[in-house]
Amino acid sequence: MLEYNRTRLKEAARRAMRGQRPHPMFVTFVFAALAGIGGQIISQILGLVTGSTGLSNLYAQALLEYGDMDTAVQYVLMSYSPQRLIFALLVGGGLSSLLVTLWQGLMRVGYGGFCLDMARGRQPQTGALFRAFPQAGPVLITQLLVSVFRFLWTLLLQVGAVVVFFVILLLFITILDLPALAFLLMLCGCIALMLGIIWVTLRYALVDFLIADRGMSGMDAIRESKRLMQGNYGRLFTLKLSFLGWYLMELAVFLILGAAVFVPVVISAIQNGVDSLPTLVLSAVGAIGLLSLVSIAIGIFNLWLTPYVTGAEALFYDWTQGIDSTRPTPGGGDGGWGQPAPPRQNTTYTWNPTPGPTSGTGIGPGPQDGGAPKPPKSPKDDPWD
Repeated sequence: MLEYNRTRLKEAARRAMRGQRPHPMFVTFVFAALAGIGGQIISQILGLVTGSTGLSNLYAQALLEYGDMDTAVQYVLMSYSPQRLIFALLVGGGLSSLLVTLWQGLMRVGYGGFCLDMARGRQPQTGALFRAFPQAGPVLITQLLVSVFRFLWTLLLQVGAVVVFFVILLLFITILDLPALAFLLMLCGCIALMLGIIWVTLRYALVDFLIADRGMSGMDAIRESKRLMQGNYGRLFTLKLSFLGWYLMELAVFLILGAAVFVPVVISAIQNGVDSLPTLVLSAVGAIGLLSLVSIAIGIFNLWLTPYVTGAEALFYDWTQGIDSTRPTPGGGDGGWGQPAPPRQNTTYTWNPTPGPTSGTGIGPGPQDGGAPKPPKSPKDDPWD
């Protein structure tokens, strides 16, 4: 069994990002722009064709005019015939959601394939984002199946949780009169429900990589993802959890700067009242502008964080198949869409901080100019790990 080392895996993902041209941040920006803008274009076109956009605008205008949701709904129902309303809702909304899901799913599979090739040192180009388009039908079917299975599993877990909570309330509060114990058991039930939903999510986490790497689709990709994840749920969960610090740091920066920007405005408004209204408006506009710049800076940082996370997950996908892609491979490799991963040496190393004077470490160049061999640096994980 190939040794699993999360720290070395994440360090390899960062190393692969440094050596990738074009830079992964640029490719991530292109991916996000195409996925988001493409989805908006599809929604707008279908909304205009089917009338769902006009329906939404009419409802918004009625809600603004009457200020009551029931009255606005009645106004829309009186303005649209039943056939036109059903066509706009079902065809416009349903077909639009389906096509947007297909578009973003194709882009997501392509981006996963790009990060997988990047992690393997193959130097993929930006065009790799479109690698899944020849398999549009199988990709859509696979993602629909994954969505259905996730929904059914989640529904089953939620129904089970409701039944358990009802039994707890009936037994420990109504009959035994033990509210503290009932609260503790319900808290444990909520934690179990969350863990169950996480398990369902991780169960199909490798499907996109299997589509991009091996051309698998449908139930084949789903079964293979479940097989590769057997015994590895905890490893993938801790891998994802190890990136939580970055997201918490983003949230903390946004909240702290937001408070630093808006709290003085609020205090000034309380102290001065309406007398300084123009000054307050200018201050609020400036605060919003500054916070927008902070949001842009966080978005730019996410252009680095996204390929880092996806690249580490791609290396985890390789590890589940017994492939060691954490060490650089000269010349990259062949393969690509629909091709199996090329064979790699399943070699690992163990860092020895005190090597013998003549044994060396087996890694890196030997002693030069008569100097003593230096041990390799230990791989560094994220700052909070």
